[in-house]
Amino acid sequence: MTKQSVILTLAFVAFTDAFNQPPSSISPPISKSSSTALFEYIPTGFTKESWAKFKGDEAKKKAAQKNLGRLGPKGFQSRSFQSFQEALERGEAAHLMPVENAKKRLASGELKMEDIPYMQRGGAWDNSDVKGAKRKNWLASDKTYAGGGYK
Repeated sequence: MTKQSVILTLAFVAFTDAFNQPPSSISPPISKSSSTALFEYIPTGFTKESWAKFKGDEAKKKAAQKNLGRLGPKGFQSRSFQSFQEALERGEAAHLMPVENAKKRLASGELKMEDIPYMQRGGAWDNSDVKGAKRKNWLASDKTYAGGGYK
């Protein structure tokens, strides 16, 4: 071995030795049975009881929002696209475009409530939410969709 390779080997050993853990006699032994106290996060401004009540209220709201296909995420009762297509082909449905100034035109008597598209008024596609309005017929595919959708 040459003098250079011996020096490199010693330098490498010294360098790697710096990354080794110290002997166990220097560091205290780690106990596997150490206990740790766990705390719950409670936001500022809440007591433990008020935070529990708030979380319970939020869970109730979330549970009430299930089955969004029934009422839709924006509060209107929708129908499936398949049902709409079938009704469109039969001539029983038409494309619904939003009505401008709907509230003003409704108040002046220019429009009836059933003339406003159901998504805009927050109602049902079959006009069941409008008192005195002629209801639209349900197709077999509407009943399938309302009963839990297509599987």
